[in-house]
Formats: sequence, C-alpha cells, structure tokens
Amino acid sequence: MHVRSGRHSQPFQGLPVRETSTLSAPSRHHYEARGLDLPAEERIVETRQQLIESCRELDGAGRASVLVGDGQHLRHRLDGAVVLRTEGLHRIVSIDRHSGLVRAEAGVRWRDFQDALHAEGLSAGGYALQPSTATLGGLLARFRPGPKTLGMGSLRDGCVALSAFSPESGSYDYLVAPRKAAGPDLRYLFIGAEGRHGPILEATLVARRPLESELLIFEGLPLSEALGLLEAIYRAGLRWQWMHYGASSERLQIALSAPGALLRGQIRWIEANLRLPDAHLEVEALRARRRWLEDRHPARRAYSRAERASGLWCTARALENPPLDRSTPGVDDLTITAFTPDRVELVVEHHAPLDVPMPGVIARWPLRQNLPLVSFTAAPTGTEAS
Repeated sequence: MHVRSGRHSQPFQGLPVRETSTLSAPSRHHYEARGLDLPAEERIVETRQQLIESCRELDGAGRASVLVGDGQHLRHRLDGAVVLRTEGLHRIVSIDRHSGLVRAEAGVRWRDFQDALHAEGLSAGGYALQPSTATLGGLLARFRPGPKTLGMGSLRDGCVALSAFSPESGSYDYLVAPRKAAGPDLRYLFIGAEGRHGPILEATLVARRPLESELLIFEGLPLSEALGLLEAIYRAGLRWQWMHYGASSERLQIALSAPGALLRGQIRWIEANLRLPDAHLEVEALRARRRWLEDRHPARRAYSRAERASGLWCTARALENPPLDRSTPGVDDLTITAFTPDRVELVVEHHAPLDVPMPGVIARWPLRQNLPLVSFTAAPTGTEAS
C-alpha cells in the first residue's frame, strides 16, 4: 500500500471519518477485520491509468492517499486519507513458458498468481511462504532488511522488471531485455521502499518449471535444535525451496527441489549426516501443505493471531544468546519462515511487550502497527502494503 501526504509541509487535516465516510458495510468490514482505521474516502481503481491519474490528482491537491490491496503489510493509519483500492488490477499480463517470465499487475493476489502459473505448467515454489491474499505489489514494496538471498526464496530478487509511477518524476519502466536499452536500474527505489517514491504498477517475476520435490518434516525439534539443523543444511550448500518452523508444534518443514538423482542424493546426505525425517511428502501433498500454511501465515493481517504478533529479522545467533523462545516471558509462539545464518525472518506471538535485549536484531515491529500519516510530512513519501 502506498501512502502519500501530498506536496505540502503541513499534514493533511481530514474531517472525522464519521462525517465523511460513505463506505458500504462490506467495505467497512474489510478494514475492521484487519484492524485498520476507516478512511475518509475510498476509490476503486481498475486500470493502471486510473491509478496514475488518481495519484496525480490527490498529490496535486495535497491530500493524503493510500494504495490498498489486501492490507497485509500496512503500517500507517488510514483515517483522514483517501484510499485507492487495487483489487481491479488483477491481470496476469503474460506468461512465457519457455523463459519462465511472468508479468502481472501489482494487485494480483499471491494465491491467484501461483494458480495461474500452475495452470501453465510453471511454479512459484522457489519463493518463500507468503500470505495467500497478499498482493504482488505489496509483497515487493514491503521493507525487508538484510542482504540479497538469491536462491533462498526472496521474492524481490526474483523480480527482473517492473513498472512504477512517481508523481514527482512520472512513469518508470525497467525492461526485461535488452538490458543496455532499459536505462538506469531504479527498481530498488520501489522494491522494499514502502512506496516512498510511488506505487508499483506491474512486475515481472521469474518462475520455474517444476522439478521433482519432497517436503521433509522433522518432529519434536526445540528451537535450538531446529536452528542447528537449518544451519548445518545451509552450510552444506543445500538450498531449500521454502521452509517453515513452528515453535509450539516443534515441527520443521523443509521443501527440497532438484532433478531426481540430485534430490535423492541431498536427502540421503541429510539422513546420513544430520537426522532422519519423520515424514516425506511428494509434489502434490507438498503443494497442498504450502497452500495450507500460506492461508494461515502469521503475517496475514486478517488472521486472528496477527493481532498480537511482531515481525522480527535477526541473526541466528541472536535467538540463542540470550535465548528467545517459548520460555521467554510474554512469548506464546514463534514461526520462522526464512533462514540464513545472517538473517532469520520470524513472527513472534506475544501477550506482553516484547522487551528482550537482542544485539543481533536487524528490525522488528508489531504486525498491526498503525503509524500516523504525519510521519511523512518532513519528506512527502509513501508506504506500500499488499
């Protein structure tokens, strides 16, 4: 979602929502279910040109505007703002089965994106677990600290081209090819920037032809043992498609994908040198498990447990000394959705303030954080969320 406070240095002073809002009951439910304030006004945009024109109009009038898909990663309050809803920007523009390049509008939901690929014999299984209803533009624009992790499920590193818009500088298009004709690579002014320069309109991602895959399930692993197993696999040079660890269930799930003989060799090495999996799931069962986990992704704002959860990025060492686990005061559960020794991405569910000294923390914040729009008045910018 994209938030702009307009060109003026003074914050936009919207009228109280109860006096200006004409939202229907279904629209009101959309915000209430996600713990969001009701906006002063809501507009439905169905084409990129409508979105561009609305952004120009509102920016020129100095009005706060917020671009909302499903609202998963929105961290700023909507009261007093004009919301531009993007459900209409849901087209898969093109799918090239030979190159694996998929071009889609920014309002496409992650589940729909995967289903479109599956129908064409391609897969997005190489990307880490994402909330199923999050939009493509929101996932790309959300802040994700730390180094690039190509080959370890990073969606932003799979984005090879995008189209975006900035009210200050106009439209921007970074082409897939030829590179020398594409102009300067400004993708990362928009990817991970939370909309500070404007909304993402379309994106081209790399998909892959499905390879033989297995999901290895390890039961009864305390957090420390799960971290040790993940690091050992990582240090051995094995790269999983995606992983998921739940501290309350003590279950670690690792999806591996490779040509048949190589995949079997990787599994044999893990079994011989590390630990025997408690269960194996093959391709169709693996896909079903992924869908189940993404429907219940702890970062889904409409998911009931997200209300008392914080997103956290830290080093693996930061989880061990001092330990952050279910024994930590106030902590109910931890879910790890991405791992390298230098950057672990997890969600901590807690019923009390998370006051734990962690020297290796890169960033953390409540998933249902509602920051005021006035935080953008010093430099009129925005926030992207799905």
